[in-house]
Amino acid sequence: MAYPYIVQGGNIVVVIDNTPHTVSKTHIMYEKLKEAIKVGDWNAVADLISPKKVIINYGSGNVAIQGETLYWKGVEMHNSLAGRVIEMYQEGFPIEPMVSFMENLMQNPSKRAVDELYTFLEKGNLPITSDGHFLAYKKVREDYLDVHSGTMDNSVGKIVEMERNMVDDKSENTCSTGLHFCSKDYLQSFGGAKIMILKINPRDVVSIPADYNATKGRACRYEVIGELGVPAADAFTAPVQENAWSAPELNSARPDPVVNPNAY
Repeated sequence: MAYPYIVQGGNIVVVIDNTPHTVSKTHIMYEKLKEAIKVGDWNAVADLISPKKVIINYGSGNVAIQGETLYWKGVEMHNSLAGRVIEMYQEGFPIEPMVSFMENLMQNPSKRAVDELYTFLEKGNLPITSDGHFLAYKKVREDYLDVHSGTMDNSVGKIVEMERNMVDDKSENTCSTGLHFCSKDYLQSFGGAKIMILKINPRDVVSIPADYNATKGRACRYEVIGELGVPAADAFTAPVQENAWSAPELNSARPDPVVNPNAY
């Protein structure tokens, strides 16, 4: 069934069930709606105008999208992560990595970490992996030991961890205890001989310190998967879900068997 419509200036007006719907040129669905009208796909037009509630059966099936609203276990979410998932879904991008990221993030017991982490990733151009983790940087000594204590091995393949309740969760405390990670912008502010690439589960992030314009974070666990600028013998090939500000220069490697060093 064809619907009455008019393209007027920067707007498209479509009448469905005697109700006019106006979609402006700035709307994320404008181009899709225009193409659907051009090819006469009126079912698509109806879905774009009045989106049906779609249950995303990824992960644990906790995510639902209706129009421009994302629900987590039936509760509306209004944050940067929810907005980005909806935008990607409407633009036709695969959202499995983002849903997996949300599944992991919502296991984090810190509301502050849940609220702040995704904004930190977008600001720092840090990509999300296919299993819902994210990649970040860390500077270490020439021998791959941490700069601060010189006791933790951060060579490729190592998993570094410490008790979560020993990590400072106050973002106001800028230099404090925890396993530190950062975005590329922070690297020039910290000494060290080598730059390692970390894979971090969002549930293990504890705080994002307020200093240095929020370019570093503290976690209780991370995995070292590569060294920046060093070709990997066995490339880490799992796909990543890059956002519009992702860092394609990340050079990573598949981890070796897990070794847990002493935590500080």
